[in-house]
Amino acid sequence: MRKRVIRAGEIEIEDSEGRVRARFGISNEDLPFMSFFGADDKLRARFGVQPDGSAGLAIADDEGKVRATFGLFSDGSASMAMVDRNGKVRAKFGLGTEGSPTLALRNKDGQLGFVYSLAQQGSPTISLQDEDGKVRARIGLAAEGSPILRLLNKEGELRAIMGLTADGTPVMQFLDAKGEPEWTAPSSFSPSHDVPDETPKPSGPKARERG
Repeated sequence: MRKRVIRAGEIEIEDSEGRVRARFGISNEDLPFMSFFGADDKLRARFGVQPDGSAGLAIADDEGKVRATFGLFSDGSASMAMVDRNGKVRAKFGLGTEGSPTLALRNKDGQLGFVYSLAQQGSPTISLQDEDGKVRARIGLAAEGSPILRLLNKEGELRAIMGLTADGTPVMQFLDAKGEPEWTAPSSFSPSHDVPDETPKPSGPKARERG
């Protein structure tokens, strides 16, 4: 059976009243896209592909403002973001290039306040950030399951550590402004040896909400 092919730079789909409700085509940059419109002619959803192969979906509200995005990027990372009516990203879930998941919550100004992540080996970490976006507290589990709490100052410098070692021994350490131990209990405690930092490192595209 002979295939029938329609070739065009752009195709529009109209409803019974002649309003364009869908548009499939190629942009001026030769990039493919699909757009869907409401009965009020406002754009409600758009799917497109970027020059590097990344693909993204954006969903808009009844005012035409993008409220949710989903993207899969060329490096293998993925991101889903929720946006408020003021255009600020308030929640974002993503996967790094190596597959580590991260959940980030932002305040009304779009600044990070809470981050939950899993390292590649599965160790969970929760980070709390101040109004300037600086991490002030971080709690997590080391690879062997040891809990550890780290407190940081406004400059992001580590000032206190509290947790349990692999054998269940409780430990605590205060550090001075230079990061040197000021008080430790027990005195033999060494954070780099007894409770290693399992904080997942950021990976993949940073805050790429495409639509």
